[in-house]
Amino acid sequence: MHSSRYEQYLIQIEQDLRAEGYEITILDTLPLKANAGLAGVVSIKGRQVYIFIDQSLSTFEKAKTLVEEYVHARSDLGDLLDYQQTKAHNNEVNAREQVIRYMTPAVVLQQVVQRYPDQPLAAWMLVEHLGYSTEFATKTIQYYGRNPELSQWLDQGVFD
Repeated sequence: MHSSRYEQYLIQIEQDLRAEGYEITILDTLPLKANAGLAGVVSIKGRQVYIFIDQSLSTFEKAKTLVEEYVHARSDLGDLLDYQQTKAHNNEVNAREQVIRYMTPAVVLQQVVQRYPDQPLAAWMLVEHLGYSTEFATKTIQYYGRNPELSQWLDQGVFD
């Protein structure tokens, strides 16, 4: 992923939260993994949102972590460590699906598909065009493969 795309996420997330009346601070220069084993953390104090992202992550992983923490902030999930294990797991699954939708709206997926009209959508296409990791690209395709929004593609055999 190009750093300009990460910067676009930073700007968009800041604008979105400010539009909802929040002040936001995003720091991506902390050694979270080394100190706490975490890629990212969100903290909400009143109308102030803090998003912290580990400094050692790749640009793509920083972007994905930023969006996931943004989703948590919007959901006002707070500290998942306080939740029952099952509820925390369900919230994490929901957040990851929202990350996929935020980072890869259906229109973006359609644009990628249109570049290869004679081939089924494959993870390498998202890796090449969007800078995703293979794992995230695969999960994106699996998510949209289960999504009725793209059922016409399934009917046409676009997904392999």
